[in-house]
Amino acid sequence: MNPDNTNWLLRLWFRIFPRVPDFHAMVGEQADCLVRAFQALDDYIDSADEATSQRLRDCVKQGHSLRQRNLDTLLRSFITPIDREDIHSLIMRVDHVFDYVKTALREMETLGVSGDHWMREMVDQLQEGAGDLIAALDGFHRAPQLAADPAEHVRRVERHVEKLYRQALAEMFDGEAYQQLVSGLDASRQRECLDFIIDLMKRREVYRHLSNAADRLAHVGDQLHDMSVKYE
Repeated sequence: MNPDNTNWLLRLWFRIFPRVPDFHAMVGEQADCLVRAFQALDDYIDSADEATSQRLRDCVKQGHSLRQRNLDTLLRSFITPIDREDIHSLIMRVDHVFDYVKTALREMETLGVSGDHWMREMVDQLQEGAGDLIAALDGFHRAPQLAADPAEHVRRVERHVEKLYRQALAEMFDGEAYQQLVSGLDASRQRECLDFIIDLMKRREVYRHLSNAADRLAHVGDQLHDMSVKYE
């Protein structure tokens, strides 16, 4: 058969039966990028160097670019494998997590806050949740009911990070270091106490953004869990 005729027939076929984009893989790319962003944030907590900061910013920028690409593809698609509203919501909810990852970085840089063990534990949980998100997306692609368990793990991360957040605040304002400062405070230690309190307030801002990132990640898990029931 003449190649020109073959190309014409293919164009006619896809005009009548348009290709269905692989939205599972496309949202999966966002999740993969999110894993890399959390890894970069984890590295920044340890190193606080400019190269790691830039790597994290690049991951966030790529994540937003993937969001826009996926939304544009969704807008142009005549046929979708599941409801458009569900695809749109997944794309946006994954993207919202990137906002809090970048905000946590900005707060650390702007306020001059060094990393601590609470931040590391929170980010470790977030990395685990992002990995579960990838598993949930892969499971949903193969069979919707397979997304239920990893989606529940994603939702569980939010509870773990919230618990760490409360523990961090309890230590900040009632820990041993605080008690040593406020007991027998004299004039010579007032500046030291003030610096300590200011540092605590700065750290709380970073903890809060990490907790918010976990909350947004849980929203993705909530939706995937609901979709595993809806499309079962």
